[in-house]
Amino acid sequence: EDMAYESYSVVRGRNPINGTGYQLNSYVNYDQNFNNAFWDGVQMTYGDGRGRPLTAIDIAGHEITHGLTNFTADLIYNDESGALNESFSDIFGKAVEYYARPNTITWRVGTGVVVIRDMANPNQFNNPRNYDGNLWQDGAGVHTNSGVQNYWFYLLVDGVSGTNDFGDAFAIDSLGWDTTASIAFRN
Repeated sequence: EDMAYESYSVVRGRNPINGTGYQLNSYVNYDQNFNNAFWDGVQMTYGDGRGRPLTAIDIAGHEITHGLTNFTADLIYNDESGALNESFSDIFGKAVEYYARPNTITWRVGTGVVVIRDMANPNQFNNPRNYDGNLWQDGAGVHTNSGVQNYWFYLLVDGVSGTNDFGDAFAIDSLGWDTTASIAFRN
């Protein structure tokens, strides 16, 4: 959590989530066999993860970003706007991890605790990588369609060539972490 605060403060010039020094409170080891973490509109809460608290650096960055989104974006937490909300949290969870540990970063969300999504391969967790493509679900839960923007972020950071779900070939030059994260933060 300290790294998330430092990342937002140093890299993004944000103090921290509301721009005016909002006090960040976290509660760890919530409940028993609670394999989740969440922002409740006021604070972050991390479940006990069935014996291993869900406090991986990207998960902490993810939950803090929900707080930032709460104060800045007014994204309704359902359907497509909810999927964007989840994706921004995944993106900046990974950006915080990159800030703290650039040499060990992976595209898997929750590495070290419980992997819940893969931004480089959303299909692995039954999430779509293309809007209205394979695995896309209208009215899906917020975690499902977040794969589209997660994949967009991965493509821009790494630069990738391939074919999308519609058979269209693409070749994307890498913009790297800093530039891509700045674009996402502006969004």
